[in-house]
Amino acid sequence: MRVRLVSLFAAGVLALATPARLLAGAGCSVSVVGVNFGLYDPLALGPSDSAGSVEVTCDYLPPGGATGVSYDVALSTGTSGSFLQRYMALGTARLPYNLYTDAGRSLVWGNGSAGSGFVSGGMKVNPGAHSSLTNSHTVYGRIPAGVDAALGSFSDSIVVTLTF
Repeated sequence: MRVRLVSLFAAGVLALATPARLLAGAGCSVSVVGVNFGLYDPLALGPSDSAGSVEVTCDYLPPGGATGVSYDVALSTGTSGSFLQRYMALGTARLPYNLYTDAGRSLVWGNGSAGSGFVSGGMKVNPGAHSSLTNSHTVYGRIPAGVDAALGSFSDSIVVTLTF
């Protein structure tokens, strides 16, 4: 049996990301490329992995000098309400998955609570060549192997929060 999955982060879901905000000479925003697992094969011997990205862009806003910006990016629990195990849904059917900060998929990407972590970064924007900078952070997704899932398209809604 093969299950077709839709993007975990749909374009409409990502619109829920934290809007741009101002910080003494800088404004920052976040955009996301969704995690799409494609087809899931419950008979595969290994987990199903995929990746997306979160991009943080900060712009220099005059007046002022160079502005150092530090930020944190957190992800919500989604519809499961837990970082320990997120679930995609298809009606009442559930398919477990999770999102991670690292390629080894060892730290669940959340908000720093319940054993989860978040991603931090920084940049310096100024009125010259670096008036707008973007940092990209990979979101690593995984569905465990051997899950007996219903046939259909599963999805979840994740809210991305940018704090700076």
